[in-house]
Amino acid sequence: MPNPRTILFMKKSFLILLSLITFLIPAFSQHSLQPELNMYRSGDRIFKQQVGDKDPGRPGENVLWDFSRLEILNDEYELAYTEHDNSIITGTEHLTHYHYTLRNDSLLLTGFENQTTELKNHQPELVMEFPFRYGDRKKSYFYGHGTYGNRLEMDVMGTVETTADAYGMMILPNKDTLKHVLRTRSVKYIAEETQPIGPGFYRKQKSPPVISQDSIDTRLQDDPVVFVVETFRWYEKGYRYPVFETFRSWEQYKEPEMEENEFLNTAFFYPPQEHYYLEDDNENLAVLEEGIETGENPDPQETEEPDPWEGLTYNIYPNPVRMEPLGIELYLPREADIRIQVRNPMGLLEIDDSKGYHPAGTCNFSLPFSRLAVGNYVLDVWLDDKLISEIIMKR
Repeated sequence: MPNPRTILFMKKSFLILLSLITFLIPAFSQHSLQPELNMYRSGDRIFKQQVGDKDPGRPGENVLWDFSRLEILNDEYELAYTEHDNSIITGTEHLTHYHYTLRNDSLLLTGFENQTTELKNHQPELVMEFPFRYGDRKKSYFYGHGTYGNRLEMDVMGTVETTADAYGMMILPNKDTLKHVLRTRSVKYIAEETQPIGPGFYRKQKSPPVISQDSIDTRLQDDPVVFVVETFRWYEKGYRYPVFETFRSWEQYKEPEMEENEFLNTAFFYPPQEHYYLEDDNENLAVLEEGIETGENPDPQETEEPDPWEGLTYNIYPNPVRMEPLGIELYLPREADIRIQVRNPMGLLEIDDSKGYHPAGTCNFSLPFSRLAVGNYVLDVWLDDKLISEIIMKR
């Protein structure tokens, strides 16, 4: 039986590691999204492929996203941008027109329309505020009013918060790598009300109300059901639009005994070779051709001793983990002897698995977490004497 003082020390060490991983958020940035490099442009056409579900993985620095084994579900998806006037850009996708405007370096969604729905955001939704770099976070409130099926009027309000939460390297289906990838995560909470069109509809159209932030917060808190949309987008330096994105939406109920109802979970891959807009995108062509690191000015006189693990990237997912295996993806800049350990909150080993030597490059592992009790665990991945530690939540 372990010594009680040893157990106490292990528990304290676990709590210290938990607090460090949870609260220390580094402020370093690989590159930032800029209006001249990432703003939508009239005339651009982008082709993307709908692919099978892909877990977005962990936030943080030096993340590896291995998208080399994607299942293509639909390769005929087109997104096109047109200009209606000097300030409005419309993106057309899947028979829906999305209207945007740029105000003081803020990209705003002003509404959308299709065959059944027309919605105008009287208080626009913030899509992006430029520049946007790793660690940045922006929250906005929105309110829209419109029609559904020419019979119902809709009031839609809510919040959206966007964070640049990760950067790292992406492996593409053709095995090429993108090495300056920045990921953004947006979470949108939506309260919606519909009713038959009546006299009040035309009054709102003519003189829309102003909904305060407090009123929107109260509505989101009190509504029995709120719609949630989570979007991840991956941007590579030198490309105006994302190279990958995932969408997940669900209904979140106020009553705790009711489980979330997920009704959409999909992903899209934008093959870089299909980004036809690059033919006249001189700003991004210059970045690609010259390897310019936007916003960074490295000192050519700096002569630090090279890090033997420079280029190490990894991903761990899903987290929280439930009954499915825990996935571990690694990109090794050098050969390494790999050992994986999992410790419980008492500091005792639950899993101790030697994976042996692996050459430089990518490797993937999975760990069975189904037999472990609910709680938080410390995952240690040893690469020779290099240690990667993460807190994994079992639910």
